[in-house]
Amino acid sequence: MTISDKWLTMGLLCVSGSIIYFLPYFSETYYVPMKDAFGFSNTEMGLLMSTFGFVSLFGYIPGGWLADRYSPRKLISTALLVTALAGFIFSTMPSFKITLMIYGIWGLSTACIFWSAMIKTTRNWGTHEEQGRAFGILDGGRNLTDMIGTSLVLLIFAFSGGDDAALSENILWISSATLVMALLVWQVMSDEISRKDDTQEPKQKTTLSDVKGILKLPEVWLISIIIMAAYTGMWGTIFFTPYATEIYDLGGVGGGAIGAGKYWIAPFAAIAAGFFADKIGPAKAICGFFIIMTASFLVFGLMPGAPGLTPLLLINGALLAAVVFGLKGIYFSLLEQGGIPIAVTGTATGLISVIGYTPDVFMPTLGGMILDAYPGALGYQYLFLVVSLLSFIGLIAAYTIYRKTQERRIDNT
Repeated sequence: MTISDKWLTMGLLCVSGSIIYFLPYFSETYYVPMKDAFGFSNTEMGLLMSTFGFVSLFGYIPGGWLADRYSPRKLISTALLVTALAGFIFSTMPSFKITLMIYGIWGLSTACIFWSAMIKTTRNWGTHEEQGRAFGILDGGRNLTDMIGTSLVLLIFAFSGGDDAALSENILWISSATLVMALLVWQVMSDEISRKDDTQEPKQKTTLSDVKGILKLPEVWLISIIIMAAYTGMWGTIFFTPYATEIYDLGGVGGGAIGAGKYWIAPFAAIAAGFFADKIGPAKAICGFFIIMTASFLVFGLMPGAPGLTPLLLINGALLAAVVFGLKGIYFSLLEQGGIPIAVTGTATGLISVIGYTPDVFMPTLGGMILDAYPGALGYQYLFLVVSLLSFIGLIAAYTIYRKTQERRIDNT
């Protein structure tokens, strides 16, 4: 693969890895307009995302098997195509039952067909020494595409009148862009993306014994814990908006600005973390990030919160956003440092993702329960203490991997 082909592949991964989620997470930006246009209740809106989440969770494992069996070009283009076609139906504002089916289809297309193929392609994109930057650039590029894409679509929605017809047009625009990406991936991406430093024979099929072998690797479970802890931190930052609004009296605009501000930090944090991880080693870098994350959430957990402490909120919040998005950008680089065979990257990714992304299931409910049980600042303190505790567990898992890599290095010398 030439240098231009290499960077073109990464560009396709970044844009595809962003745009494929525009439709499933459409309600995050257009919750009220979508609710009114479709005539859904709040409960029905919640059921749509719950369906997407649960189907995704069960799609990761078979998706890993697919990624080890079929080419990334076929899987990624198919996932984009299926997502786009379902989007065209979604634009007609169908009944709740049909929309529920669409969200289930999106769960399959993103988690079962797309996710592990993207991760495996990214791992093959970088050499052994470039895993941090490979995943950092991927996540940074996806975040950058998110910022640009959502802003453009929002502008189109506003200039189109912001009514039901404009909402349908927006969905059509997103679906069309997703379809174009499917065609680009099919035409441009290579069927086989191999690494210069890969001396292993390509493995066409993943057998049951391979899966059993992966399950026996302690690194798989440790990486799962690390991703779960880091993703819990991601959910911790999501609560910054209501925290700033309710406890610091910043109002809806001020709280929203803090919530949106962290996404401007995301692409730069992910890319910088990738190069930093390559310099000192992913496990060591992740240990450092978890130390900062644990301490920073502990600060929020121990301080009462008041308008007079707004500067601390802004500084600590920005630091946490940088660390959390940095972690998110590099945690899959541990596949390489953890010694997971390249041939079973997809299967390992699927197994890891099932555990790693469970915060999508338990954190919204847990956070709501804590805030309802302890109204006011105390509820947020308890919530951030829970996040800090899980972050500390992630630190222990990262340090364990770091020790294992050091032991392997000593054994090999």
